[in-house]
Amino acid sequence: MNENKEETTGRPVLTVTALNGIIKDILEGAFPAIWVEGEISNFKIYTSGHIYFTLKDADSQIRGVMWKGSRKTLRFTPKDGDKVIITGRISVYNKRGEYQLVADSMEPKGLGALQAAFEELKKKLAAEGLFDQSRKKPLPAIAWSVGIVTSPKGAAVRDMIRTLNRRFPGLRIILNPSPVQGEGAAAKIARAIEELNEYGQVDVIIAGRGGGSLEDLWAFNEEVVARAIAASKIPVVSAVGHEVDFTIADFVADARASTPTAAAEIVAPEKVALEAQVAELSRKLRLEMRNKLEADSQFVDDLMGRLGATARNMVELHRHKLEAMRGGLRGQNPANKVRMRKERLAQLSTAMIRALTRLAGVKRLQAKTALDRLAAIRPRTLITTRKVELTRMEESLSRSMNLRLRNDRNLIDKSAAALAAYDPAKVLDRGYAIVTRAADGRIVKTLADLAPGAKVSIRVSDGAAGATVDGKPKGGLKQGELF
Repeated sequence: MNENKEETTGRPVLTVTALNGIIKDILEGAFPAIWVEGEISNFKIYTSGHIYFTLKDADSQIRGVMWKGSRKTLRFTPKDGDKVIITGRISVYNKRGEYQLVADSMEPKGLGALQAAFEELKKKLAAEGLFDQSRKKPLPAIAWSVGIVTSPKGAAVRDMIRTLNRRFPGLRIILNPSPVQGEGAAAKIARAIEELNEYGQVDVIIAGRGGGSLEDLWAFNEEVVARAIAASKIPVVSAVGHEVDFTIADFVADARASTPTAAAEIVAPEKVALEAQVAELSRKLRLEMRNKLEADSQFVDDLMGRLGATARNMVELHRHKLEAMRGGLRGQNPANKVRMRKERLAQLSTAMIRALTRLAGVKRLQAKTALDRLAAIRPRTLITTRKVELTRMEESLSRSMNLRLRNDRNLIDKSAAALAAYDPAKVLDRGYAIVTRAADGRIVKTLADLAPGAKVSIRVSDGAAGATVDGKPKGGLKQGELF
């Protein structure tokens, strides 16, 4: 069906669809690529992933859309009131005859999109605590194995390897190569860090690259890299760009180096300096051990001196005994016995000297062991403290026992006095009697408990007798009167 019609008068008449099509062709052909500045309003992200908004200034406005595919290029999240610069084109929606601005890219006015994205992600991760010093892991004192995540072709990797080998020859270097700029670089950097964690054979990871523009360094400002560094169980040193360059990775990493070369210097101490330090410590240790051995040797010599004096005293004692025996036997002329005793004495002396020599060796070892133990536990101080505590406990126990005995004795005396006061036999001895009813054995306390003819039992101090109530009980009895 022809969209254009012609009236009988011969004038061409357009349909609405045709008119909108012509307008669409003209507008879209006239504005294939434009840059528009304005303020965002009515901003909304639909479930489809498309963004719809209005772009306005003080006097006019235009409807705008950014399709899902173009939205991936956004480095920040727009919001109502943001002043932006949009690169796009004009498009006409035929069915409604409406035109709109189709945005291919968008960046904040006065602040680059990359910088805005940097500030937004930095604020987000800081709020989550990923920059907190408390979560950062300490670097190892000596990293025997270093993992590097960077491009295998740049100057940065050569500088790092050269510096590591110069400072600590023999250090194990594991390079897990990754692109460091361009599309997809951030995800590959994050995966390289994860792979080194899965490998688990490195002590520290250096992630970085050489200098460049903000766009060149941008992979290290991506959230996926920041979260990979934060999740790493191995300490991570960021080494991106030059001294003045800062990335999100620098804030999340356990340590930040101004350059890749500086990162290598941080993780690899100078081996020569370490060896000199170890040599100095060894010298001090040997000196201390020599002083200790000399002190122990002096102690052993003193101990041996005391043991030698004891041995000489024993020999002298046996000599005196021998002289006494000689004096006793001199009158009897027991030559054979004296000779035998001399031989026995010589044997005993030899055996004693050997025993004393062995004993001295054993005592020397025991003395050294005892000295080591005494130095560790300080027995004199411990014994003094225990004696003071024991004396205090004995005094406290003695006071407690005396107080308890005195209290128990007073209690017993009071109880005995109370029992004596309530003893019925004492009352009966004073001339009183206890009257009970024969029927139920209840004690008669008042006249109301008696009736004429009732059988009762009367108990006095030396026994009891039965009786019968004769007559009506009456009150007001005089002393000595029964009824």
